[in-house]
Amino acid sequence: MLKPVFVSDKGLATSEHSLSTIAAVEVLNKGGNAIDASVAMSFALAVAQPALNGLGGDFMAMIYMEGEINFINGSGWAPEDLSKVIRERGLSEIPRYGPLSPVVPGMVYGVYEMWKKYGSLEWKELLKTPADIAEKGVPVTNKMLVAIKEMLSGYHDRITENLYNKKMWERIRLKGLAKSIKGIAENGPEFFYSEIASGLSEYVQEIGGVLKEEDFKSFRPEFSEPLKLDYKGYTIYESPPNSQGITTLLILNAFKEKKVNFNKKGLEEILKIYKRAYALRDKYVGDPKFLSVPIEKIMGESVSNSDIELKDGDTTNFVISDKQGNIVSGIQSLYHSFGSRITHPDYMITLNNRASDFKLSGPNALMPHKRPLHTLSSIIATKDERISFAFGISGAHYRPQQHFLIVTNILERGMNIGDAIEAPRFLWDGHEVFAEEGVEFVEKRVKYPGPTGVGHGIQFINKERIAYADIRGEGIALGEY
Repeated sequence: MLKPVFVSDKGLATSEHSLSTIAAVEVLNKGGNAIDASVAMSFALAVAQPALNGLGGDFMAMIYMEGEINFINGSGWAPEDLSKVIRERGLSEIPRYGPLSPVVPGMVYGVYEMWKKYGSLEWKELLKTPADIAEKGVPVTNKMLVAIKEMLSGYHDRITENLYNKKMWERIRLKGLAKSIKGIAENGPEFFYSEIASGLSEYVQEIGGVLKEEDFKSFRPEFSEPLKLDYKGYTIYESPPNSQGITTLLILNAFKEKKVNFNKKGLEEILKIYKRAYALRDKYVGDPKFLSVPIEKIMGESVSNSDIELKDGDTTNFVISDKQGNIVSGIQSLYHSFGSRITHPDYMITLNNRASDFKLSGPNALMPHKRPLHTLSSIIATKDERISFAFGISGAHYRPQQHFLIVTNILERGMNIGDAIEAPRFLWDGHEVFAEEGVEFVEKRVKYPGPTGVGHGIQFINKERIAYADIRGEGIALGEY
């Protein structure tokens, strides 16, 4: 293993930045539970990894609390007037970046509702460290510098450029974001969805967008039951629609009664199953508030392969376990790097570009206050009703394939969570397969570790727990000891 795991019989945290992992462990050391630590983790990540996520993005999490598994959906919905404006302007698709690309951000309310239901420490105490990180500034790392250069080469507003255009190790100082977090700490999500919402809407409209304060005011996240699949002695829990989590279960379900073969012949079978799973996703999955998503029918239906082009995206995830054994597998995102590339000058909140994933027809068709088919999802797995492992990974539309590979590495190849995440991967982009060095049965290769997503996970082994942060990222795993 190239990167060590952290082993403990108490609380653990793993994420894509050292500052966010430290913030979570601080909370665990103060007696907070996994949910409390997740609040600090989520907001600290929103500061420390501005290209990947932020207060202007979305949040989803699988939660294991006192023997029950729940799912919180903090994905935002489309502005009321967006579909009308798209029609009036004669656009054939929603722009990837710019003022028409954001949905209402769901992260702040999603994290708050999770804390309100399960948290044990005071809300405002949990946001002190994230606010301090924003105030002091975040040094630019190698991966962040790559994202900054990519952002500057395309669409972005002047504020985003001025704020993030820094050199290696130079600090991105986010005093406006610190004030935003302090306001949310003192006043809860109402501060974000009223005062901040007013400023965000005004700014977006000034540059040609349609977000309104009213779009924010009626938004609420929601809890729902996760999807689950009994698979080779384990129960795999995945995120329900509007998430694409069912795609993972469709792939796994095809291998319930047979072995997965990692060779050229096995690859042919895997690709057939991938094509069917994504075709079913695109045929049926959307926001369940706008259409019926027939889970049982989808799991058993055959379908002809359709044209699929899988897009990448920038996301970040984390996993936290407390000493009681509760666990959160969370994931949050602006979607693409720096999202819409629009940043409010005072609040220093960069908005997502998740609306760009809507279609103009079909189950994922754009409608007022509808949530898009969402790429975010994460996994919790149990054996004999006890936690076995939990993980998440960045990867956008590739995520179901990545989840399949990691689950298979653990359950079929006997790997621990660290080896399973670290192992070389192969991915299908809708047309061809590419693989990291070390996958011998795929011809097109990229260097290892390559751009195949950054994963984080925790596994329970006897009385110990092990946490791992992917070699492909810059994060760390730490914990109580």
